[in-house]
Amino acid sequence: MIRKVDPVLNILTVRRRSIKIEKVSVLKTKVITRESYPYAKPTDYYNLNSMSPFKSAFMDEICFISLDTDDGTRSVLETSKQVCDFVSGTLSTHLIGQELSNITMIWDLLYRYTLPIGRTGLALHAVSAVNLLMYDALAKSLGIPVYVLLGGKTRDKVKAYASHLHPSKELEDEARKYVEEGYTAMKMRFCCGPADPLAVDKNVELVKRIRDSVGYSVELAGDAWMSWNLIFSLKMMRRLEKYEMSWVEEPLLPDDFDGYKYLTKSTDTPVAAGEHHYHVYDFKRLLDSGVRILQPDSLWVGGITPMKRIVGIAEAYGAVVIPHTSNIYNLHFIISEPESIAPMAEYLTKYRWLEDEVENPPKPENGYFKLGEEEGFGIKYKFKVDNER
Repeated sequence: MIRKVDPVLNILTVRRRSIKIEKVSVLKTKVITRESYPYAKPTDYYNLNSMSPFKSAFMDEICFISLDTDDGTRSVLETSKQVCDFVSGTLSTHLIGQELSNITMIWDLLYRYTLPIGRTGLALHAVSAVNLLMYDALAKSLGIPVYVLLGGKTRDKVKAYASHLHPSKELEDEARKYVEEGYTAMKMRFCCGPADPLAVDKNVELVKRIRDSVGYSVELAGDAWMSWNLIFSLKMMRRLEKYEMSWVEEPLLPDDFDGYKYLTKSTDTPVAAGEHHYHVYDFKRLLDSGVRILQPDSLWVGGITPMKRIVGIAEAYGAVVIPHTSNIYNLHFIISEPESIAPMAEYLTKYRWLEDEVENPPKPENGYFKLGEEEGFGIKYKFKVDNER
């Protein structure tokens, strides 16, 4: 049941009393089987066809972790088991007894604490988990959605783009289906990288098939998922120019900032990146490299706190932020920012990475997401969550 409250009065009430973090617990873990779809991967050079990209990204076992406060509020987040272990085993001792409202201070403390082993990867994923748990718990204590904490809504709905279109015989039918469902934007996956001598022609053929099916009024992006190099990317971009792609995503390895700088100067097709970048410093380097579509993920980049910093610097560079998936969390961020800076959200039409245990995952209708007034991130789990308000 949604409780109607006055957010201002509630915030004043919370400021008059102290809410402290009481404990962090691992609730349950679950081994999952991921769907396998064909697409280009950075490991293609080594012909490791049996290697799951999710196992390489430690997402073969999910975990649910909770944060409890002394006012009886519980927040629960789904992530990987490795992240849960890092939070419960390494970070939790620095959380117990801390003020729940000190989200920025806790973020900075954990970032500095993990510097010798962190700055990217697993450590920042763990900091993300803590940050999102704290935002959710504080919003629940106030009786408001997280987006209210972030400044409120800038619009009633958020445009979604359909994200899948892996190489298949059904590619044209899938693209037309998205148009019928109301999507005006979609993203495909490329099939091949430099290890395949016919890769350029194969990739271009995929793009052509989609364009021939849905025309040019539909926005079409393509995801290379870090599988190309600079020389190959230059060839691909030249061949793709006539197809008017909205962007080509992650053509290079994340640390190849010089490559991105050369590539963005050599093509009129927008280049997007950020899914595998961290905190504000990586995104400053991407912006300096000419990338103008940033794709941070609130579950990976460090949480909502750095997302707000990234969008600020993006605005100063004339860039936009289109987050990588994680709709449950990213949507609250997107709807709190102007559409001119955060124009749309990704919707994974076939993957269900973060929805298998959620009763009410956000789903677009006629190509748009809407957010209600549920407390926190508004997530309801299929399993019983004790102490949940």
